[in-house]
Amino acid sequence: MPRLQIPYNNVIFTPIDFEEDKFDSLLRKLVDRSQDHPLILEVFNNQIQYLLFIRDGQLYWAGTHTVEGFGKISIKDFLIKTRRTPFPRVVAYDTNLVLFHSLLVCMQKEAELRVSSALIDLEELLEETAAEKKTGLIAAYQPNNLILLRFKDSNPIACYKDYCEKELSEDNAREEFLVTTYTRSTHRPFEIRLYTDLVVERAEDSRPIPEENLDDISSFYLSQPPKLVVKLKNRPLKTYQFIGKTLTIGRMPENDIEIDNLSVSRKHALISTSNIGYILKDLGSKNKTYLNGKEIETSQLKNGDTITIGKYQIVFKIPTPVTSPSEQMDQTVVIPNYHSKSEKLNIDFSTISKPPARLLQLSSQKEHILSNKKTIISKKKNADIHFSGIFVPRIELEIIKNNNDYTIKKIRGKKIVTINGERIEKKILEEEDLISIGSEEFVFKL
Repeated sequence: MPRLQIPYNNVIFTPIDFEEDKFDSLLRKLVDRSQDHPLILEVFNNQIQYLLFIRDGQLYWAGTHTVEGFGKISIKDFLIKTRRTPFPRVVAYDTNLVLFHSLLVCMQKEAELRVSSALIDLEELLEETAAEKKTGLIAAYQPNNLILLRFKDSNPIACYKDYCEKELSEDNAREEFLVTTYTRSTHRPFEIRLYTDLVVERAEDSRPIPEENLDDISSFYLSQPPKLVVKLKNRPLKTYQFIGKTLTIGRMPENDIEIDNLSVSRKHALISTSNIGYILKDLGSKNKTYLNGKEIETSQLKNGDTITIGKYQIVFKIPTPVTSPSEQMDQTVVIPNYHSKSEKLNIDFSTISKPPARLLQLSSQKEHILSNKKTIISKKKNADIHFSGIFVPRIELEIIKNNNDYTIKKIRGKKIVTINGERIEKKILEEEDLISIGSEEFVFKL
């Protein structure tokens, strides 16, 4: 199977042979490095590729590439399957946020259009897309080649192929995409794919890595997820596993944890994952939510915490792995461990502390840190995030920080503001939200 070369900004290290006893240490260093910018780890042989997306100190998403195309797998399966793959090799790449996001779109989404480059005029396709003022991504795909053109409205904003040494202007990005695609399709046509749904998601089992588990990431993901033990008068009633990204608690049957008691509101509380860990949030309940005896609106959960809702106690437990990753796997599988004595993994990984939430301005690739209680976005020069230019709309928005939530609200102006294509006046921002304000576009990052 031809190996697909994904676009990248920098090779962190060239391909090396997989060594199981060193893999977790390597993974830990890459997680630390991802605090600076997103990166991708690739494990491959001549039959399959596994890709692990890492950003902001978390294992974000995992996927595969085979002769049949792209597919998704859980992070747990990535860690198991890579150890079971015959003669695997490992390589890692730095990316920027737009490239990272574009690759996720290709791997997660169904294309709106799929057509052979031999059957269409690419320039006409780009002109039609521009005329419709679409925002999205065009991918030219061969089993060993992937060329990406990201565009907003009528403007190409980035072209990615192989080693992306520098950002290109709008005209150069369009020209680079066309020239490279036409040149490489001489002997074999590309499949052209158009994506306009740009909303991506984390892996279902992506979860915050507790500080006490930093040295053994594989064991953490191969262990059981957190558990919630519901008790009444200190007597255990039922145990639930935290599977997915959120868990709701309330009186109605649609909740993940249903407590049929009048002291419990219909939708009482929510537990969710975030970059800082597990978060407990009261949903405006009548009788309030308590954590370790104290009333809370929003609070971080730790192992052993007790949540009190009405007459009930819910104990939050994060299981501690008791075996190594290799002991948890099927011991009948023989994992070859070929590596060259001349190849040594000696990489200088820099570590940067995790930044606060921020907005990435796509037109300039500038990041705006949301460190204040209130951030003003406006054409006014004294705004925290200032627009400039003749065609910039007269509009003003504010982003209010409240504990772990960031709420964006339009204060004044007639111009429509959209998030992920939907018109908004006020919204709590979520990771990867795409905010469009006139001709400007921002990505919200946690």
